[in-house]
Amino acid sequence: MKVVTITLTVLLINFISYSQSSLKDSLFSQALYANIKTYKLAADNAYLNHKDDTGEVLFEQFVERNLVNTYLDNFKAKNKNGALLTINNYFKKPVILITYASWCIREEQEIDLLNDFANLHKDKIDFVIVFWDNKNTARKKAKIFNKNIHVLYIDERENIFSSEIKNMKHALGLSLVYYISRENRIVSIKKNDKSIFNTKHKYNTTFTQNENEFINGLNTLLIYDETHHESIALD
Repeated sequence: MKVVTITLTVLLINFISYSQSSLKDSLFSQALYANIKTYKLAADNAYLNHKDDTGEVLFEQFVERNLVNTYLDNFKAKNKNGALLTINNYFKKPVILITYASWCIREEQEIDLLNDFANLHKDKIDFVIVFWDNKNTARKKAKIFNKNIHVLYIDERENIFSSEIKNMKHALGLSLVYYISRENRIVSIKKNDKSIFNTKHKYNTTFTQNENEFINGLNTLLIYDETHHESIALD
């Protein structure tokens, strides 16, 4: 046990020191590629040793030190009708981009709240759902979202998608929430493994915490856009 603890401590130190060389203002894919191996080694060891809290902290530190303020690659996805589009060129407002595997869709209450948020903020934010799946699945799942939520899909079996796309999925996880400015900067990334709102959890406090986290991310994106967009306009 001492050996395992010492090893984990060394990995944490290496991870933190390595993270100081983060590539701020670079492309998201560049920063991810430069730092992901060290992070994954430390995080995998944390979860292997049942240190889930440490694993979550490592993820948050990794995102904050290496990915926040990088620029999202102009990656491609398809809409529910199969039309290919590039994310950065298509969406001109700040974006909340939520990635899902098709089997990860949660409770009806989560969908209702997402639809409500999209209706409320449709003039200021583009809400985008990306499924790691095929066209048929995306079309079926799109029916549960309203017209203010853009449903896209990425089918890795098609050879039109870049390695950056695969890194988003395989390096960070299937279910994430990306908060992206209109200049395509990453403002924040949050895990969505247990649902944004976690309605099935037996404790109502967890539901409230996850909903509040999403609202905080949304408000942070709005404030970021207001301050940065105004400063750019003045320049």
